[in-house]
Formats: sequence, structure tokens, C-alpha cells
Amino acid sequence: MPTYDEVPYPNLSHVQSHPDSLATLASLLGLSPVPVDHCRVLEIGCASGGNLIPMGLSLPGSTLLGIDYSAREIEMGQAALAAVGLPNVSLRCMDILEVTPELGQFDYIIAHGVFSWVPQNVRDRLLEVCKQNLSPNGLAFISYNVYPGWHMLATIREMMMYHTRNIDDPAERAAQARGVLKFLSESVPTVDHVRSHLLHAYSKFLQNEMARIGPRADSYLLHDELEVENHPLYFHEFNELAEVHGLQYVTEVDFRGALPNFWPPEVVQTLTGLASNVIEMEQYLDFLRSRTFRQTILCHAGLTVNRTIQPDHLRDFHIAARAVPESEQPDIRSRTIEKFKGLDGSKLSIDHPLSKCAMLVLAREWPQTLPMNELAARAAALLAQCNRDQAPEISEEDWHVLSTNLLKAFVYSDDLVEVHIFPPAFTLEVSERPVASPWARWQAGEEVKVTNLRHERVEVDPLNQYLLPFLEGSRDCDALVDLLLAGPVAGGKLVVEQDDQPVTDPVEKREILSTELRANLEWLARAALLVA
Repeated sequence: MPTYDEVPYPNLSHVQSHPDSLATLASLLGLSPVPVDHCRVLEIGCASGGNLIPMGLSLPGSTLLGIDYSAREIEMGQAALAAVGLPNVSLRCMDILEVTPELGQFDYIIAHGVFSWVPQNVRDRLLEVCKQNLSPNGLAFISYNVYPGWHMLATIREMMMYHTRNIDDPAERAAQARGVLKFLSESVPTVDHVRSHLLHAYSKFLQNEMARIGPRADSYLLHDELEVENHPLYFHEFNELAEVHGLQYVTEVDFRGALPNFWPPEVVQTLTGLASNVIEMEQYLDFLRSRTFRQTILCHAGLTVNRTIQPDHLRDFHIAARAVPESEQPDIRSRTIEKFKGLDGSKLSIDHPLSKCAMLVLAREWPQTLPMNELAARAAALLAQCNRDQAPEISEEDWHVLSTNLLKAFVYSDDLVEVHIFPPAFTLEVSERPVASPWARWQAGEEVKVTNLRHERVEVDPLNQYLLPFLEGSRDCDALVDLLLAGPVAGGKLVVEQDDQPVTDPVEKREILSTELRANLEWLARAALLVA
């Protein structure tokens, strides 16, 4: 297998590993994590900093350290850090086995894509580090492959590994692995339902993952799917290891998939009888779902985790929602049920006027977050406006119903409602001299997918990829149009058209480009790529 020095790992961000994601879930479960805006973060296996660097950009008051044993990855990351200029982030070439208490204590420890892909002694050491270097109220995030799903995937992985066993060239090995998987998925008789479905599903999963990752997708295939070290285990076994090291289970970052609520009532009733605690419940759910991968949050043993989330606790949080009303003119004044739908097809039905108004306010503000107090006040003002009345005092009952509806939507799908304890900072306003995220500006020089200020990866079209590096605050719209005219337009990469015909008049060409530029800048703002 190629080393990480030979084939660097994809330079990816993982929104689920951001301290805000971890602290939000932990806070909802009654823990008191260190405030995200002033914390210490350690990422183990940071590669070239694709996750940690934009994280540091969003947390200027925090200090972040990334370690990785690949000297080349760290060298690449340090070059990126120098280009972006982030004094609160540092990267160090270090083996996990070398980490001692002297490295310091951290409030958030992140180990994404490490645990299952290292030998047993390193897995044990990783958990030891999470114990010895985690601050008293700290949270650790560890991802890993799990059974029973990996019992099935292992067969396919072994097919690819056998087929590529004598191939040394990394690019050829990846190409041959994809080829044999395609051959198998197309050749297994459809009457063999189990194998046929599994091969098709796995092939589709890999295709989606590689499309999501982009140019370095071969690296993902080589280091994740074809890595010699790949050690799945059952969730209860992972939990036992964590407990041995003085750690306890908090939740999954994708906790919705671990909830029994999505199963029929008779299934939930049976599971409740089978499971005597949360660990057993989650293990049984893994069996039912044939789960293959977990992203677990841990804390120190002895801390009290309250697994009954109280809706009224939402008053301390910030809310965002991408859901939109199904109706073109939703009735927000009466008890008529209105449905709000997310991009994933999820729907929230509400008959509570204040809650309906809150969802409308959030839809208008997306992707910005609003503090719960401000959201409630703006929802009450909207309701009063519709009733041609003054905004009323919000009763405790209305507060409770609003919080319950938002929490119900959040638990069902984050495509309906998001909850944040630390709101991401960006702007929806295009300033006279727009400034884009420094990390996105740097990434756009090499990639079509960049990390936004919500720590998400977004794909930019060729025009925005060209524009991003120039959005550093020194150019107004006229100067940016000049850049387009002198660059992609003059070079023939961008053709200015009107009614499908090329425009030759310089004045008309400039007017069209100015309009197009404004639309692109507004898109960048809505994509959370412009700095406030």
C-alpha cells in the first residue's frame, strides 16, 4: 500500500467534527462543554489541515493543534497555513504513540478516520490520549467502522484487494479496484438478490463518496477502502474499550440514526424490552440497520449525561432552518396545519401560529442562525403584523410549544432545523469590496470544492472559482469586472452572450458582466463564503 507521504489524503473538512457540533449535542444532553469560542482543540490524524485550518478560521479566540505522522502532509499543511495566515492553528509531525501529558489538555479531541485503520496498540494509545489529554469537561470525537454492516462490506473489500494484490502503482491500483467492483456489480445475477443488492449499493456508495471528495478521490479509495489495516468492531466492544480507558459514551454526531423513534411502535416496544441501557439499545439498532460506520462522542467517566432532552433548554441556543413552506401562502394566523419541507424530503407539520411564523422567519434568514430569544420576538412581530396588532408578550405555553416544535424538527432531520450553541460567522450582505473566506480563496486555486464558513464543502462553478482568490477586500465590482474582461473573457474561457449570441459591444458586454458578477457574489454570500 502507498504511504500517506506518497499519496496524500484528501484535504477535507468534516462539519460533524466541528466543536460547535460536539458542544451542541453535549449541551442538549446536560453536559457543560467548554465554550467553543475560547477552547483548545487537538486533531489526531489531521493530514494537511483541511479540517483544522478552516475550523481555526471560524474560532479565532481558540487554539488548535493538529498532529499527523506524515511529514509530507504536515509540510503541505504548514505551507497552506503560511498562505492563509492563521496564528491560532499549528500543525506538527508526530506519531500518536509519542503523545504524552506534556502536550497539554484539550477541550475537544478529534480523531476522524484513524481508529479502525491503525494497529491494536495504536488504537489503545488513541483512547489513552483521549483520557490523559482531555480537559475535565472535554469531548472526544472518534469515528470507526462497525459490525454487523462490515461483515458484508469486508467481502467486497477483499475482492478488490485480491484483484489488486500485485499492482504497485497507486493510480493503477485504484483504477483496477473500481473496475473490478463495476464488473462484479454488473455481473452478479439479479436473482441473487442479496449479493446483487449489496454490490450495487456499495458501488453507488463509493461513486457518491468519490464524487463528493473530488480530485483526490483515488487517495480516499486507497487509504480507506484498500488500506491493509481495517479493523471493524461491534459498538458494544468499542464502548467496553472506552470504559476501560475511563471514558463514557455520550452520543453519535449523527444521532438521529441511532434513535428508535423511526421504527414502528411494535419494534420500539420489543427493543425497549430487550435493551436494559443505552449501549444495548444502540447495539440492537446497529443489528437492525446493519450499520457500517459510527462517529461517537465520548467524555470522562463520571460526568452526568441526561438523555431526556428538555425543549425549553433551546432558549440558550441559536437556530437555523432551510425548510420552506409547502403552501405558497401559508396560513400563519389560525390553527390550520401548515407543512414545511426540507431538501431531503422530510416534512414538519405545525398548527401553532407562533411556530409557523418562526419557520417563515428562519427560511428568510437561511443560512444564518438566530438566537432563540430573537427568533421568538421576530416570530411574534410577524404574527402581530398579520393580525394588525402589537406584538404580544410570549406566554410560557407558547415558548414551550415553539421549542417543542423546533426540537422535534431537529431530532427528525437537520434539513428541517439546525441547532447551534456557537453560531457560524459570515455575511449575507455583499459589501462594496467583498471579502471571501481566506481558506476558500486559497482552496479555489486548486479545487472546485471549497470549505465555507459553516465548515461545509460546497462546489463552485468555474466563474466563482476564478473570482474567489481576488475577493480579498481591495477590489470593488468595477475592478472585478475588469479582471473578468482581462482574464477569462480575453482568454476565451468565458463568453459573454445575449439571447444565445456572443456580445461584441464593449459597453453592453460590461453591463452583462456586471449583472452576472452581482448574481455570483450574492450566491457566494448565500453559500456562506463571504466574511462578515
